[in-house]
Amino acid sequence: YTTVQRNQGEKSKMKYAFIVNPASGQGKHDKGIAADIEELIKGNPNRDIKLYYTRGETDATYLSGLLAEEAAMTGDDIVIFACGGDGTVQEVANGVHGHDNAVLGVVPVGSGNDFVRQLGINKGSGKRYLNLPEQLDGMVTKMDLIRMSWIEKGEEKTRFITNGINIGFDGNTAILAHSLKRLPLVSGTGSYLMAVAANLAGKKGQKLRITADGKNFHTGKLLLATAANGGFCGGGVQSCPNADLYDGLIELLAIKDLPRRKFVALFPKYKAGKLFSIRGVEDIASYTQAK
Repeated sequence: YTTVQRNQGEKSKMKYAFIVNPASGQGKHDKGIAADIEELIKGNPNRDIKLYYTRGETDATYLSGLLAEEAAMTGDDIVIFACGGDGTVQEVANGVHGHDNAVLGVVPVGSGNDFVRQLGINKGSGKRYLNLPEQLDGMVTKMDLIRMSWIEKGEEKTRFITNGINIGFDGNTAILAHSLKRLPLVSGTGSYLMAVAANLAGKKGQKLRITADGKNFHTGKLLLATAANGGFCGGGVQSCPNADLYDGLIELLAIKDLPRRKFVALFPKYKAGKLFSIRGVEDIASYTQAK
């Protein structure tokens, strides 16, 4: 990562923190990535590199925010690596947000790793981010975030989204897949496909009004809706093929409530990012980009 120049012309010291989520990837990657980080620390005695673990939900957000504040107090910059899946990346992004001295790094060792598929120049280049020595000397770029706000018990709450928001069938599938991927021998993509089958049996959609840049995008029943920053969900399902993390735009996809048989027929194209190559699909699906 590039060293930031301070206003007084002095170079700040760069620190590195790796936050490992032991539950990511069904816990299979915890010991392996931790051992790799420990070797990295030994091989770079002149760099300030620390290893941390999370113990529960939102730990990564709290810890990354604390590390960013501590580094700022000493006038230093810090790269905080989210070592886990998409949830860990989002948690660290929320902790880093608002700290000018902090940079989000990603080491994709989760089950789905959808966010990293969109990261950088070439889609699907996620394996590059497992090269830890190369990560230390990476370049810093700026990317978009989605701000999600809602009212809970009379209080407005906000969270920043790195990859996307799924509502309806897709959201229900993601929730179930999160539970299924904890089972032995079930991969991230496998858990998603199992959840798709289960949710088709008891298909539930939503009834929503969606506006985009002040204009009506959808009103009424739908099977699913997606507001995305990245193009992938569910362990490689390319739901929003036009997505770009750097264009300042949100991808909006809505699919009307469909019979199960019709959705099953559409799913392979949907998964491959080719839904809108189907003739007449505009009658059941809408797609746009919004600020």
